[in-house]
Amino acid sequence: MNDRKLQLLELLKKPTICMLAPSFPIDFRYPQIIGALKKLGFDKVTELTFGARMVNYSYIEYVKSHPDQKYYITSPCPTCVALIKSKYPELVQYLVPHVSPMVAMAKILRKYYPDHNIVFASPCLAKQAIEAPLYKNIIDLVLTFKELTQILEDRGIKESGTDYLFDSFYEEDTKIYPISGGLAQTAKLNNFFKDEEICIADEPKNLFKHFDEIKSGTTKYRFFDILNCPGGCIGGPALVNGNLSREEKEKCILEYQKATEKSKKNNGNVELEKNIDFKTSF
Repeated sequence: MNDRKLQLLELLKKPTICMLAPSFPIDFRYPQIIGALKKLGFDKVTELTFGARMVNYSYIEYVKSHPDQKYYITSPCPTCVALIKSKYPELVQYLVPHVSPMVAMAKILRKYYPDHNIVFASPCLAKQAIEAPLYKNIIDLVLTFKELTQILEDRGIKESGTDYLFDSFYEEDTKIYPISGGLAQTAKLNNFFKDEEICIADEPKNLFKHFDEIKSGTTKYRFFDILNCPGGCIGGPALVNGNLSREEKEKCILEYQKATEKSKKNNGNVELEKNIDFKTSF
């Protein structure tokens, strides 16, 4: 923690962007958290809604261009990807080879703000330990929500003020991404698969069951929207308010979405961003 705090303070000597994971409403107040982060020294503060939108487009294009693929497994969760690679290597071929919203948003920000540092804050330890190190060229530092909260407290900075807006490119329904099934719902994959072909699953005990069924060819599903933590990313282990129930966490996300849906803004050009390479490999 102390090392990452020192890294952050060093990064903040130059213009720096903070990307907040979409589960942030569980731990922070909107829009007050934006003001707090700017008081800390961030030049810009964004959410990942536009990055998530581009991931959705990538998934849609992938499904369209690979209609004969037997199964499709989502890949934004680094723990799920690591689990498949280590325990079920024969299923790697079914992982959709596109980056997560974190990486997609970082790539977009690098395009528009090439001289800024980029810091990501989330409730996910795997983003910090597994995924971000693979993208050191675009993501300078990853903090957990617990670490970010402690840094704000150490600096005596409180969430206050309401006259703040995210420096985001897109604000829309992808705010529900951290809830289990958020990707499948917002990408409207029911336009490509029957409802009974789409599997929404989280937690290892459920994932193992589905992976075993894919391996044995006994599953009825074709598209698997999977996340490791209970309830999805809203169950991340580095949440400050991790003791809230799954229902309470979902409520935080849905209330934030509802409160901001009338202020949608589209400052990003979807067609232009399709020129960015959002592909990856496993």
